[in-house]
Amino acid sequence: MNKSDITIYNGDCIEIMNQMLENSIDLIITSPPYNVGIDYDSWDDKKSFEEHKLFIRDWLKSALRILKKDGRMALNIPYEINIKEKGGRLFLVSEYWKIMQEIGYNFAGLVDLKEIQPHRVKLTAWGSWLSPSAPYIYNPKECVLLTYKKQWKKETKGTSYFNKGNKKEFQDLVYAMWNYQAETRGLTKANFSLDIPLKALKILSFEEDLILDPFMGSGTTLVACKQLNRKGIGIEISKNYCEIATKRLKNE
Repeated sequence: MNKSDITIYNGDCIEIMNQMLENSIDLIITSPPYNVGIDYDSWDDKKSFEEHKLFIRDWLKSALRILKKDGRMALNIPYEINIKEKGGRLFLVSEYWKIMQEIGYNFAGLVDLKEIQPHRVKLTAWGSWLSPSAPYIYNPKECVLLTYKKQWKKETKGTSYFNKGNKKEFQDLVYAMWNYQAETRGLTKANFSLDIPLKALKILSFEEDLILDPFMGSGTTLVACKQLNRKGIGIEISKNYCEIATKRLKNE
């Protein structure tokens, strides 16, 4: 691949996507900020949920415009969050899908993610101790919400990752339960496992397809693009994270 096949933009993802060509992106793979109070260096992750929903709607509208007619999105989010006084306990997948459906996205499936050797979540609230009066039952797992613009079937077929030698991997990926290894190097405040974009690229795109991650972070999606011969665009508001991603890609 040429150096020009991977592009990084430092700036606001909505502003940058609004300048991109309409109907130009084959696949968006991303894990957006969840608004759960993470201390990012260039983003306020502590908004009210109503304010955060306006942001979700705005970036999803910009993303839909630049997706091709057969363009797809793989959106990594947790099933639920608890932001207490800023919105309480929320079924985040449902909140996202309601917005996406209103904008014009179509539903293509939901992938359950299973972390290999999962990090134990330290419970700080039992709800009610040793009593069913008000137990706090919390699911820390994440998923990948799959959607598309106008049609699911790709109009143009390219070179597939799959062949007769790895058909078992194809079967595993269409069965929507993906194992992944957590990223533990602490490259940014919220780390995206390389396993997730690798799996999404294999099952949702062809070689040379144009892939976008509007919340690039440390560049994990772009690393996956380089490994699997896809063209990649990453957008990141943090200059520091852009530098981390650039260095990481050079080391690939």
